[in-house]
Amino acid sequence: MKLFITTAAIIFGAFFTTVAAQSKDEIKYRQQSEEMRKEVWAWDIPEFKVTSVPEQYAKVSKVVLAQHTELTADSKSKIVFTGLGFGGKKEQTILEVVREKVKLNDKTAIDDYSELSFTQFEKKRSGFMQSGKTTSFVGVKIIKPNGKVTEINADDIVLVKDESKEKKAKLAIPDLQPGDIIDYFIATEKLLENDFSSQVYTIVLFDDVPVLHLSFHGQLGKKFAVDYRSYNGAPDLIVSKNDDKDIIIDVSEKSMSPFETDLWVAPGLQLPFIRMNITLGSRGRFGGLKKPGEINKLTESDEGLNEKTASLNSLYYNNYWMGAARKQYKDIVNDAEKMAKQMNVRYKDLSDKEKAALLFYTFRYTKLLNFDISLLSKKIDIGHYNFDNNGINLYCILKAADIDGAILLSSRRTGIRMNQAMDEDAINAVAYLPGTPYFLNLENVFNIPFPVPSQIEGLTDTRTLTFTNKSMGARNNVDKGPSVPTSSSDKNAHIENLKLSLSTDKTNLSVHRSTTLKGFYKTDAQRALILYEDFYEEERKAFNEDKSLIESLEDGKRSAKSVDEVKSAFKDARDKQKDQFTNEAKDWFNQDITDIKNYKTDTLGVRLSAPNFVYSSSFNMGGLIKKAGNNIILEIGKIEGQPLVIKPEQRKRDIDVYAPFARSIEYNIEFKIPEGYTVVGLGALNKKVENETGYFVAEANAAGKIVTISIKKHYLHNFEPAKNWDKIIQFTDAASDWANSKLLLKKS
Repeated sequence: MKLFITTAAIIFGAFFTTVAAQSKDEIKYRQQSEEMRKEVWAWDIPEFKVTSVPEQYAKVSKVVLAQHTELTADSKSKIVFTGLGFGGKKEQTILEVVREKVKLNDKTAIDDYSELSFTQFEKKRSGFMQSGKTTSFVGVKIIKPNGKVTEINADDIVLVKDESKEKKAKLAIPDLQPGDIIDYFIATEKLLENDFSSQVYTIVLFDDVPVLHLSFHGQLGKKFAVDYRSYNGAPDLIVSKNDDKDIIIDVSEKSMSPFETDLWVAPGLQLPFIRMNITLGSRGRFGGLKKPGEINKLTESDEGLNEKTASLNSLYYNNYWMGAARKQYKDIVNDAEKMAKQMNVRYKDLSDKEKAALLFYTFRYTKLLNFDISLLSKKIDIGHYNFDNNGINLYCILKAADIDGAILLSSRRTGIRMNQAMDEDAINAVAYLPGTPYFLNLENVFNIPFPVPSQIEGLTDTRTLTFTNKSMGARNNVDKGPSVPTSSSDKNAHIENLKLSLSTDKTNLSVHRSTTLKGFYKTDAQRALILYEDFYEEERKAFNEDKSLIESLEDGKRSAKSVDEVKSAFKDARDKQKDQFTNEAKDWFNQDITDIKNYKTDTLGVRLSAPNFVYSSSFNMGGLIKKAGNNIILEIGKIEGQPLVIKPEQRKRDIDVYAPFARSIEYNIEFKIPEGYTVVGLGALNKKVENETGYFVAEANAAGKIVTISIKKHYLHNFEPAKNWDKIIQFTDAASDWANSKLLLKKS
């Protein structure tokens, strides 16, 4: 359910909806749930009595008639369900209730709301490593056009995951019809145990559908403290205190027009929201953090930057300055020197850039790809590795190698700007070689050294962080950083080289495909298609290691059973690769793919010396051939798969365009004309639309029995001002129109 995602999930990102519903707890939960529904349905909010939609939104898929959120914590004058859930200390419980009333105007809206999924039970770690628990309650009413109201039994849920620590559930909402209104709420009670850290709460003031009325009411006990900031035109909080000295917070908005949130938008920079950091204030030991009862509107500051710097300083002190920890980085340098010797290279003769690349590869090979049989399943699924604090680790490796390195601090390109960050999570940190554009970034195992990470391209407000060792510990220096360069469209490319012919029965296309992915286009496909065994073996050979992984295991002290388990796991992964290639082709071409064969990864794209990911396969593709009497129609335009189509509601735009990166998509096609046929309509395939934002060019030629078609679509920049939106539409429309192109194969 989309609106649930944009409210309950975003609004309390640190909290998760849960329910205690297991055996003896089920009866207790149902009692609690019924009491919560009585409370919420009794709200006296006039906007929830509205059932009509303004004429201007009569044809919109869905309209939010009213949305209201209640946030309550440790307030004597508000109902708090502590004790109904898991119990605990009252001041450490926060209750959030999000209620929304939505008019459903078409089948698309019906599909969105036909099923509500939520997590039923979950235990989490919170604050100072103390466990925190949450309980959730759901209520759903359906209002028919004739005024009839039906309440869904929201406790009749179906578990889709039933484990001791987590239960996921779904609730079916039957018999929805266009014209119906759904009125639902999700109430979440979170128990905080001795938690003096900040809990992030966001009031979202945008949606991609019209919202007639949105309101928020918070009532936090006098022991709480709040810092907040309004972003991108969002209003200030309306703050007051009642007789119990509770902090009262109100926000309301009327007639919110829909915001485009799907297509090249940077919510942190463009869409309105209010963020609060909520803490339990203390006058005792923790009084230096936040004073109870305080509410502070933050202005531009270095708060997030300072928090990030302090965090990195602590990591550096513990991971490098302390002698015992430093050894792990010196070991990587020693390994790199050993690898250089195996490769017949003198390590000492290498430049700092060459040493940095070798250290990067060595770290990846000896630490991240290092085989551990106890982690067999994890190691094979290399696409899902996550590496935390890679910036500080790579910096420490450079320092251990006596290479002048630094950490670049900045915001993320589409995120909250550095001087508006409320904590360190908004600050990006990546290692680099000062005075150069050479970055060392290991967000995933497929990264290569030196390219600029996409999330910081083009930023000018940066800081350079370095560390020194003093007698009493680590010290840091923060200086103004460099402007970050931006990659060009040809550096981030998806190139399809296709040799096409008709299948024997002339009902499908026979396709021989070779795909080249460059730059930021690579990672998703690498995750899907590259096998751990292939990656490891390629790196082993690059380092001139003598024995394969299996040979090393066999020569070691591993049992025959253990080695057989590894072989079996590798075989299973390779057997599944066929399906992965098939699914990738189906997703790209948006056509039926059958009889795939000769599939392989030709170049993994994990080294500077061969940076592009290249893979190939052969298969039959359906959906492009139609018979017309004795003639054949080839719907060649469909070879584009799913080109971007700008929807009617997206064609008017008044906010700037934040594309993921400058990029290009190209097709080089050779089509073999079948014997006994000639091609008609070739000239209609030629098309060219070009301006300063990008271009689409299609060129078709024939020589003998071969038709060659070249298609190029380039987005020249990762950012365009709103005034250029119409120019982007010009060439994207040309590409989507070309998808309708056809060739007539006329029987001779």
